[in-house]
Amino acid sequence: MLLAQIQVIAAEGPNGKFIPSDAKEMYWAIAAFAVIFFFFVKKGVPLIREALDKGQAAAVADATAAEAAIAESRAKIADATAELGDADAQLAQIMADSQEAAQQLRVDSANRTQQLVNDMWAKAQADVESMKTQASADIQAEVASQAMGAAEQVVRASLDDAGQSTLVDNYIARLGASS
Repeated sequence: MLLAQIQVIAAEGPNGKFIPSDAKEMYWAIAAFAVIFFFFVKKGVPLIREALDKGQAAAVADATAAEAAIAESRAKIADATAELGDADAQLAQIMADSQEAAQQLRVDSANRTQQLVNDMWAKAQADVESMKTQASADIQAEVASQAMGAAEQVVRASLDDAGQSTLVDNYIARLGASS
């Protein structure tokens, strides 16, 4: 029964498809809508506009910051590329210097080795000449010693005691005179 009363209160008269049956309802609805619309325009629209402006300002600030970051990144990339270009040039220069130093080291090493070989060859030649001279002197001394020994044997065999005594005395006298 209560439900039936609610339906009766809600629908006091037959309604049309778009317009209610009582025109007063329509006027009150328009007035209520106008009041709500007025407060919405006075209070809500500025808040919405402020929120949209803040969002737009934030978007502009973000876009500006992004553009600045992109420009900074491009500058860093350009600097890094320039440094890498310089690094490639420095690498090429270092490689060229290293190869030149290695070649000079090879040449110096070959020259030192050749000089060492030449010095050893000259020393060997000098040693051979020294050995030849020494061997010749040793042979001459040995031959002289052998010849003296042979001469002494011959003299002993051919001299008697008196002749030998005279020969020794003459030798001693010559030694005394020469000193």
